[in-house]
Amino acid sequence: MVEVPDCITAEYYDSVDMFTVASIWQLCYRDISDHKIEISTEEELSGLCFNTETVFPKNLQGLADKVLEEGKAHRLNTCGLTGKGVKVAVIDRPFNSDHVEFAGRVEYIEVYPGHPHYEDPEFHGTVCAGFLSGATCGVAPESELVYFVIPWESDVEVYYEHQLEALRRILAYNQTHDSRIRIVSLSAGFPKSQLEQRSELEKQLAETGCALIDAVNFQRNFKGIDCVTSNGKTSYELNRWQIDNYEMHKDRPGFKEYFNSLCFVPSSRRTSPGFDSDTEYVHWSKGVSESWTIPQVAGAYACALQVNPDLRYEEFISKSKQCQRKDGFIIFDLKTILE
Repeated sequence: MVEVPDCITAEYYDSVDMFTVASIWQLCYRDISDHKIEISTEEELSGLCFNTETVFPKNLQGLADKVLEEGKAHRLNTCGLTGKGVKVAVIDRPFNSDHVEFAGRVEYIEVYPGHPHYEDPEFHGTVCAGFLSGATCGVAPESELVYFVIPWESDVEVYYEHQLEALRRILAYNQTHDSRIRIVSLSAGFPKSQLEQRSELEKQLAETGCALIDAVNFQRNFKGIDCVTSNGKTSYELNRWQIDNYEMHKDRPGFKEYFNSLCFVPSSRRTSPGFDSDTEYVHWSKGVSESWTIPQVAGAYACALQVNPDLRYEEFISKSKQCQRKDGFIIFDLKTILE
């Protein structure tokens, strides 16, 4: 386990390298009751990652519990819609289907039945499924979840082929079931060598009334963004990786126009189900992950289909880009999309 400093401040997140173990897990599974913690507000604490196993000093434990509980609520303004009756699919590695967020309400399909790498649940799929249709964490808590589990492979080409096979299984599912899957949430992309196959499957799925939302098409239209409310005012900010990426590409022809056309999805400081036990929860930091943003948009689309089953995903994207600008960014708002 990566060590944390003896003195923890609100700047701790910005002090660690992004996309490392230290950045992902931060204060999870730690007893920091003896640490000096210079944090006093919900805004400061919500910018860090911790879970139900984190032991805080007594004067902060109540605040931590509050931040974790409030993080279960999303900020996509779904107007009370829940995705009821809309069947959705997640493709990912083994997840904790016994968690209280999912218990008794998941159709779990092994893409490769009996594969030895299905034994232990992982956090990635658990979080993605939770943000899409978890009972208290999901954007569409009453959607019908079908989880297509694929095994992890160290050979990435083989792993991406597993993703393609999962898409084929979903296509076959829709061709043989009266109740069809309407949305596939896949928090991953594909290499160039497989893009043609992926695009063909996307077209075939669309013919069955199913939209594929993966990293390939998602990043052309959406980005996650940090959202924080302080003293009654809500603000939206890019994280440091997004800022660095913007600075790196801003002078490329067409980049600024592309960036300004994106719809930004408030997806940070959220709480998801954990994978380590059936009652664990993890509060994720102010760092915005596209992996966590994709299922939240998929959940919002499921809510839209609840009231307008004929709404095509392309139209949903177009309407998303008509949402109001705040702090210079187009901010996703489902109420505006449905008007």
